[in-house]
Amino acid sequence: MKILTPFLLACLFCISFPGLSQNLVPDSSFEIVHRMPQKRDNALACTKNWLAPVLNSASDYYHRGSSRHCGVPHNIFGRQQPHSGDAYAGICVRTGFLEYVQTKLTDTLTAGQDYLVEFYVSRAERSIGSAKEFGVKFNKKMTWALDEGGIQEQPNIDFPKPKGYKNKRKWTKLSAVYKAEGYEATLILGYFNYDKKKRYRGFCHYYIDDVSVTPIKSKADTLVSTKPEEVVTKPFEPVTGEAIALRNIFFVTNKSELLPESFPELNKLVSYLKENDNFIEISGHTDNTGNNDQNKLLSKARAKAVADYLIQNGIVKTRISYIGYGSFKPIASNDTDEGKQQNRRVEFTINKR
Repeated sequence: MKILTPFLLACLFCISFPGLSQNLVPDSSFEIVHRMPQKRDNALACTKNWLAPVLNSASDYYHRGSSRHCGVPHNIFGRQQPHSGDAYAGICVRTGFLEYVQTKLTDTLTAGQDYLVEFYVSRAERSIGSAKEFGVKFNKKMTWALDEGGIQEQPNIDFPKPKGYKNKRKWTKLSAVYKAEGYEATLILGYFNYDKKKRYRGFCHYYIDDVSVTPIKSKADTLVSTKPEEVVTKPFEPVTGEAIALRNIFFVTNKSELLPESFPELNKLVSYLKENDNFIEISGHTDNTGNNDQNKLLSKARAKAVADYLIQNGIVKTRISYIGYGSFKPIASNDTDEGKQQNRRVEFTINKR
């Protein structure tokens, strides 16, 4: 199985990078909380969309709002900032005990369609040894295994690394193209115990973040490589007074309702605002298609939706303002589709007062 180099998903509102559509993994970065993880209960079931497919195993969940035992960046297995947002999952890989993460996709896969499958892994500090491969298995329904010794099936996608995934406090991005058989509805990710020669001996723990399954419209938009990319999480540092476009923000078409895929990007902004006392202005923008008054109303509604998300996640209302400019502040020509994509955006500006 070939592994792809990363490329930017420059998503503005509902428009994605050429060749790609919307991510089919709900809550790709484990942000939607069912209950906040605690010392005696930090199972993956704390999320709303993810479960552990091995019945005798809970898998783990870590969140910035939790205790040090299962918190972010500090937890029982060491320290790690999320690749994005405030949370990530965790799986143990050890002799006779293997954990996985499982979710139901937002739509079934289409037979013959190519999908870009990506996720990030990071080895926990308190690990002895390292896993030499990861796998992704697609199924037509949720799968449950009774054997905590691991799922003894070959995954649809293998990510082998003979020297092991050893990096601590760095995220490694894994990417591959999968051609669907048709009607796959769920995804399982982890270390598959299908080959006796590859059965793991030792103990290690891995964090998982930002899982995505995205239909590919054009293979010309993917570049093939044979090595996974090691990613160092960079701090979120906006410049005061500079308008910055929020990338990877998704709305329901022609509406102001935020989609869950927007949460990882917005959570970066939430984290920054919690650590700094700056004020922020949210501005919405559209291209020049349609009625000017309607465009202005839509852009304002989308800016308000972002502001409301910040408030719901603990940012004081008086620190936030929002405005809709419609199509009156383009940053590119509206004469091309590419220019219109750039003009459909939500921006924020950090202010000192």
